[in-house]
Amino acid sequence: MTFRIARRQLLIGAAATTTMLSAPAILRAQTRQLTMWSTQRSPDQVAAYEAIFAKFADENPGLTVNLQYMGEDDLLPKLAASLAAGAPPDLISHMPPEFVMHLNEQGVLHPVDDVINTVGKDDFYENTTELLYDAERGYFPGLAIVNSTTTGAMWYRKDLADASGWADWSSMLGTVKDTTKGGVFGTIYPFGKTNMGDKLLLQTIWRAGGMVLNPDGSVAFNSPETVAAFDFVKELAEYSPSGSVTYGYSETINGFVEGRAASAPYSGRVLINVQQKNPSLVDAVSVVPYPKSAEGRDVFTGDFQSLVMPVTGEDPEAAKKLALALLRRDNYIHFLHVTPSHNLPNLKSVATSDEYFDNPIMTKYRPEVDTMIEATSKGRSLLKETPEHPVNPAAGAIIGARIMTEAVQDVIVGGVSSQEAVQRGADRIAELLKS
Repeated sequence: MTFRIARRQLLIGAAATTTMLSAPAILRAQTRQLTMWSTQRSPDQVAAYEAIFAKFADENPGLTVNLQYMGEDDLLPKLAASLAAGAPPDLISHMPPEFVMHLNEQGVLHPVDDVINTVGKDDFYENTTELLYDAERGYFPGLAIVNSTTTGAMWYRKDLADASGWADWSSMLGTVKDTTKGGVFGTIYPFGKTNMGDKLLLQTIWRAGGMVLNPDGSVAFNSPETVAAFDFVKELAEYSPSGSVTYGYSETINGFVEGRAASAPYSGRVLINVQQKNPSLVDAVSVVPYPKSAEGRDVFTGDFQSLVMPVTGEDPEAAKKLALALLRRDNYIHFLHVTPSHNLPNLKSVATSDEYFDNPIMTKYRPEVDTMIEATSKGRSLLKETPEHPVNPAAGAIIGARIMTEAVQDVIVGGVSSQEAVQRGADRIAELLKS
């Protein structure tokens, strides 16, 4: 996930849009269509968006919404192009937090403080507002529209092991060994050069007590804790499919849902897929927080998919209205119920409400959903590994360079010692920080 947009390119776009905005107000008033970009584009999500925006148009005469879908990797290049053309979107939803803070440094995001304060800042989970706050400038350049973790939840088969088998690293190693039999693997630990591979390994390092960077910005990767994390992953890999060296999101969830593993990390989409693809497991799955070492930190890798307002949008006040409509309880729950338990709420009042759990999947698996919500509240990002860390502008570049997963592959596939691989990884991170 590397991303670089030249500041000159962004500023040219901003200047072009400023020129457009200097046109007479009567001309601008003729165009009242808001444009929103989103990465969420399954048929059910599209239908939910359309229903929410139809209601928004009815409640706000003269305003309509043009929704455009695109892949996550397309967000930054397409935003750069739209800025250069003087026609950026008014809102972008489900943007990775690394992108948010990168764009904020370029000065092209409008603060969303008004939206947060109108909803109620205390209603948002604190880990999300802490992450997406620009302490130097004193504003929020984005807000987490959902609060999920794809790696913090450990799904397991209740017919093969009980919850105590996943209490910590030691018990997990014993359980995955005991459950690897009869064509079933004890676990799936994806360590491919993928986003999931890097996020899960980052979480494993944290849950060993390690960090990638120290709060002062120096490299902390070469530590006994990271070595312990690599040793743990090497042991787990013996009970994970051989293809795990290339696994990412889809291979991990499919392997578990198809019954080929006794455990695997993933979001609540597991519950949806089990219902649809393998009903025989409907009553056989449950979830625990992903285990940690005795010395580790109780923290998970969060996704923090965010809502932002490009600063050059044509009508920021109307964009704020649209953002608030998306966060209004009825609309918010409507959208969340499209993928029940996959996208989790970032509003405490929704996460504890009867309306949110008024859904067949949510009702049946309420203990599992509560476990996942608790895990998301402890989520962090490489952008800010602890509350004491400043924002790490190189977070996206470190993830995108696949330094961490390449290092652990050196151990599992290449036979390099964990100590040597960790040292190599630390050297590569140090070089990247210099560039």
